[in-house]
Amino acid sequence: MAKQNWRSKVLALASKGVSYVRLTEDEWDHLRRTRSGGTRFSLTFPHEVARRAKADSLPLFAINERELRVGVVSSVHTVATLDSRVLFDLVQPVLPGALNELVARLSAISTRLPTRRLSEGDENLSALSEKLREKIFEVLTSEPANEAVFGPIFARIDRPRRFDGMRALQADAISLALKAFGVTDGASAVSFVGKDSSIEGTRLLEDAVIEHDARWAPGWTLDDSDVTGKAVFTQRDERLVVYTANKRPLEKLLGVDLIYLNEQRGSLVMVQYKMMESTKVVESGHERHGGAVDGDDGFSEIGQVELKEWVTAIDAQFKEEMERMTRFEKDLTPEGAYRLNPGAFYFKLVRRNAATNSPTLVLSLGHLDKLLKDGDTSGPRGGLRISYEALGGHYLRGEGFIELIRSGYIGTRDATTAHLRTLIDETLNNHRGVVAAIQSAIG
Repeated sequence: MAKQNWRSKVLALASKGVSYVRLTEDEWDHLRRTRSGGTRFSLTFPHEVARRAKADSLPLFAINERELRVGVVSSVHTVATLDSRVLFDLVQPVLPGALNELVARLSAISTRLPTRRLSEGDENLSALSEKLREKIFEVLTSEPANEAVFGPIFARIDRPRRFDGMRALQADAISLALKAFGVTDGASAVSFVGKDSSIEGTRLLEDAVIEHDARWAPGWTLDDSDVTGKAVFTQRDERLVVYTANKRPLEKLLGVDLIYLNEQRGSLVMVQYKMMESTKVVESGHERHGGAVDGDDGFSEIGQVELKEWVTAIDAQFKEEMERMTRFEKDLTPEGAYRLNPGAFYFKLVRRNAATNSPTLVLSLGHLDKLLKDGDTSGPRGGLRISYEALGGHYLRGEGFIELIRSGYIGTRDATTAHLRTLIDETLNNHRGVVAAIQSAIG
C-alpha cells in the first residue's frame, strides 16, 4: 500500500462501519490453538447481533481488555433458525497493544468520547458509533507499524472478483499453486514491492515476517528488479516458495503463466492463462454462422436463434508461444518416475468477466496440438480458435488438474531449478507475468 494513502484508506473503510468483538482469555486461547493460529475463525451470534458485522468491513477485537487485534469480516451467513455465523480473517495484533492504552489515548483526545462502552456491557459483538470508530482508527493509523497489518486487509478487499484483467489471472495462478501444495495455514514470510503483486493479500501466520524487498533465491542469475512479491509456506516437512514477477506493469502484460516445480518429484508444470471471449452464434436449421458480439451480424430472418459461445482465438502470438513450448518439451528421463503425461505445458482458459470462482477448463499442449492437426479448431471464417462448446466436455477441470499436480502424476521428470529459471526468463522476456512456485523438502 502506498505510504501516502494507507491511512486515508483505513479511515475511509472505518467510516462505513466497524464491529467490536470482545473475547475472554479462555475464548482466545481456544481460537489461537486452532489450525489457523487465530488468524482466521468464525463465531456464531443471533441474527440481529450478527447483522452488526458487514462483509469486507473492519472488526476490532479486545481480548480480555489486554490485547487489541484487527482483521476483516470475510462473510456473514445464516447457519441455523436463530443464528448466523460471522467469519473473520487476516486477524493480527495492532498497536497500541492493549485496550487500556487505547482508552488512555482516546481520553487524551476528548473526555466526551463514550470509551466506557469498550470495556462495559455484556454484548460480545456490537457496532461502534461513528465518532468513536473515527477516533479509534485515527489512533491506530498514527502507528506506522500498523501499515503492515492493514496492507493484506486491503489487498483482500480489493481482490478481483471477475476475470477482467491480468491482476485477476495472477491471483488465480497464486491460488492454484497454493491448492496444489495443499496449503492449510498462512504464510510464514512475505515480501512485496508496491501493489503490483497479489502476494500482498496472502493470509499470514501470527508471527509472519513481512518485508518490502522481494528477491529471487540466492545464486539465481535472474534480475531481482523483476520480482514484485514472494511468500513462503511450510507444512509438515515441506516448503513452498511463491514468487510473482513481471518486467511491465500488470495491466500492460500480454498474459500470466504459472510455473510450478516440485523438486522432490522432479516435476515441472507450466500453466499459461488464456481469456475466452464471448461471440454471437446464429443458428438456423443445421447451419451456424459466427459473428462478433458487438458487431452487426446482418441476421434478422424469422426462425434464426442467436446463441452465445465462448472461444479463444489461436492467433500468431498464440502459435509462437506453442512453438516455444514444443522446443522446450522433451522427456528428460523416459525411464524415470511414472507420469500419466510427462509434458510440462498446459493452458487454462477462463471466460472474460466471469466470476473468479466460476468453472474453468484446462488443455494440455499435446491435446491442443491434436485438435489443430485434426482440424477441430477451425472457425466459421477460416480462423483458428478453441471453442468451449466444440470441446464437448473433453478437457480437465480445475480440481482434477490440481490433484494431478499435487500427486506428481503430470509434469516433466527430473526437472531442476535450472529448467525453472529458463522458463521464467523466457516468459518475462515475452512480456508475460510469472507466478513461480517451488515445492521442496525442509532440511
